[in-house]
Amino acid sequence: MYLGWIDYAVLVLLFIFSAGIGLYQGCFKSKQTSTKEFLVASGQMRIFPTAMSLVASLTSAASFLGMPVETYYYGTMFMYCTFSWLIATYVTMKFFIPKFHQIGNASIYAYLEQRFSLTIRIMVTCSFLLVTILYMAVIIYGPSLALSQVTGLNIWLSVGSCGLICTIYTSIGGMKAVIWTDVVQASVMFIGLILSIIFGVIDAGGISKVFETVKNGNRLQFTVFTFDPSIRYTIWSIVIGNTFSSTAQYACIQTQAQRYMCVKDKRSAQKVAWMNYAINVFMLSLFLCVGCLLYAKYHQCDPLRANLISRPDQLYPLFVIETLGRFPGLTGLFISCVLSATLSTFSSGVNSMATVIFEDIYKRISNKQSSISNKQQVLLSKLLSVILGCVTVAMAFAVSYMKSNIITIIIQIFGAFAAPILGVFLLGLFSSRVKSRSALVAFFIALIFQIFMLFGSILTVKPANKQGGRLSTSIDGCIPSIDVTPAPTTHINSTILLSLFSISPLWFIFNGAIVTIVAAMIFTFILDSKDSKPIDTSLLVSRNEIFPCFSSKNERLQQAATQKNDDNSQPDTVPEQESML
Repeated sequence: MYLGWIDYAVLVLLFIFSAGIGLYQGCFKSKQTSTKEFLVASGQMRIFPTAMSLVASLTSAASFLGMPVETYYYGTMFMYCTFSWLIATYVTMKFFIPKFHQIGNASIYAYLEQRFSLTIRIMVTCSFLLVTILYMAVIIYGPSLALSQVTGLNIWLSVGSCGLICTIYTSIGGMKAVIWTDVVQASVMFIGLILSIIFGVIDAGGISKVFETVKNGNRLQFTVFTFDPSIRYTIWSIVIGNTFSSTAQYACIQTQAQRYMCVKDKRSAQKVAWMNYAINVFMLSLFLCVGCLLYAKYHQCDPLRANLISRPDQLYPLFVIETLGRFPGLTGLFISCVLSATLSTFSSGVNSMATVIFEDIYKRISNKQSSISNKQQVLLSKLLSVILGCVTVAMAFAVSYMKSNIITIIIQIFGAFAAPILGVFLLGLFSSRVKSRSALVAFFIALIFQIFMLFGSILTVKPANKQGGRLSTSIDGCIPSIDVTPAPTTHINSTILLSLFSISPLWFIFNGAIVTIVAAMIFTFILDSKDSKPIDTSLLVSRNEIFPCFSSKNERLQQAATQKNDDNSQPDTVPEQESML
């Protein structure tokens, strides 16, 4: 199928509207006289658009295309993510956001310098930069490839347009442009999902017919309590493993956590976190419905096994073409949804990378900071945004020459880097014993372990009983009928490494964070015994903050007064540290 002029008109409107917001915010709405205004909108954004922006930055095109397919292949167990997200949101709101606002820096990694050292701050920043560039390159190229193979949309037109438009409005309009375009793009995503559900239900013959098909196909999964860690979705992997993953995503990655610094105070940031949770739950329910509709339509003829598509992430676009394609413009609207998810992820990544380079590297290392004006600092930040946008698009072109398994490896590297970052933050907040040297060693040990696990899980050939609990599909109803010869069964001896590499991806960040914490606790007796440098107790989470119900009335009043002072004082700079370690 090839797109009509109405479909292309819808795409052009999306691009024009996104670029227009950036030009309006950068040239007319704000003067952008300081880096604080450019990078965090002067901390004056309202709660709802900031929360919508956070949702949009969390919902990449890969997740937009992939989450419904998870229901199609694994059932409805991932609905329990609502509980892990609830825990992660509470932890972020209760422990992380107050410390970020106490520091008052645009970069959340400024906390790591005050708690540990400048070295750890820069190491974490560099790892974030590397993985974000690789991740965004794949996020741009992967969905564009899926769309091009199903809809006929030119892949390089998609990649180039997204990169160009994002670079323009991010570099000109700054964070305000990013947030307001995210609001528009998130709205487009919701419209596309809702229309998919409405037309999908009509096409399937009604809600009762969909429910009956999904139930008979064993897709209504609610009670998977097995302790087998190779099963992707179980109560334990979601409530425990995904809680760590979500906490890392909400609180330890600059791309998302920067939104908490775009509102006026701590309480507003906490409201942003809770509103983000509510909107994410709503979006998850939409993904769940779309996944059920995918199974209702293809339960007798799996398009992947029937060779109608070559990759699982093409299943949702195929569904849209076959269900909505007869209505002019709706296919273009769906592609706009996917590209909106790409635009929001790209723009958020570019802005966050520019922020950490300027705040964590340039301002902390360069001796020229005090000699340049605010206007020059803003121009430098805009130049960084342009360079980073161009580098990411260039990386997307490079990704096109890689094999698909290499692309998968690059996407999962994001999780490999997030785990040690989460571990270092947890050590900083909850351990008064661990200091800079042991935390740095633990960070690198966990990073090496995560990369080892990553490549092992990707490259290892897994036996049939280690496929993550993937449910069966059928091709009995395909017209014309398809004869698929079963692949020969090969016996693979079970080993410790095979069991390790077969662990569900939901345990990935949990394992890495635990390795970081345990390694730091061990090395602190070796490396930190002679370190007499005092720790600022205000950077630690106190017992009263963890268990407020057991604190006395005077302690609660004192804590409330401290929080009030933190809300009123927002320092713009990070104090100099005496040494790198």
